[in-house]
Amino acid sequence: MEKALEIKNLQFNYPEKEVFHNLSLTIEKGSFVTLIGNNKSGKTTLIKLICGLLDGKKSIIAGYAYVNNQRIHDNSRFFGVVFSDVEGKFLFNNVYKEMAFPLENLNIPVDKIENKIIELAKEFGITEILDKKIEDLTNSEKQELLIAISLLHDPKILLLDNAFSMMNKKTKEKIISILKHRVKKDQLTVILTTMNLEDILDSNYTYVLNQGNIVMEGVPLNILKEEKLLSQVGLELPFMIDLSLKLKFYELIKEIITDMDGMVNTLWK
Repeated sequence: MEKALEIKNLQFNYPEKEVFHNLSLTIEKGSFVTLIGNNKSGKTTLIKLICGLLDGKKSIIAGYAYVNNQRIHDNSRFFGVVFSDVEGKFLFNNVYKEMAFPLENLNIPVDKIENKIIELAKEFGITEILDKKIEDLTNSEKQELLIAISLLHDPKILLLDNAFSMMNKKTKEKIISILKHRVKKDQLTVILTTMNLEDILDSNYTYVLNQGNIVMEGVPLNILKEEKLLSQVGLELPFMIDLSLKLKFYELIKEIITDMDGMVNTLWK
């Protein structure tokens, strides 16, 4: 498989502490990968290193180009990046203007900008908010909008740093469905950081980070079975996942179920 991203022996320090020491990993093109860990595991720092907001000392290769502070503009269209915080992330107080601005910076004609925005709004089901003020949106809608905007320029790699943290369940399920469709159709590579073990279920592959090290990796179901190790790095199985794994072991259900109503309906069939 073709590589979308390769990290080789990454070392990175903040003035007060070391974050990564010889970290290496490879992510395939057209895959949906999750990086999970607790608050101090290094997830956000790694996202910033990948997209060039921090200098990775030429240890990170994406699209056959080095990513570092000197070359961030060369790679700005290669990445789409969304962080968890929605405050201070918008330049305008109008949804349509906010979506149009990055396309205007790419010197795209006005008529094509409008078509692109309408097409994306339909895909996300957010046509009704195009004329709204940003301040009138819920935090869930703001996170959804930021993800939509990050896809306007058709990036090769989408980096989502805990970008579902304020999103309601229905919206998150919709966004994941859209992203998985793009992964399959356009070979988009998605890298999602999270502290929620439920989020890894939709990915192809998961890396577990702890204090800047990869302590476990594999397909999500195998990761979830390692309850003891997950607990040691500060990650607790949600009740429904824990229950699902136990029932699955006794062959009472066939797949992991994350909501109580779905569990009751399945068991009563």
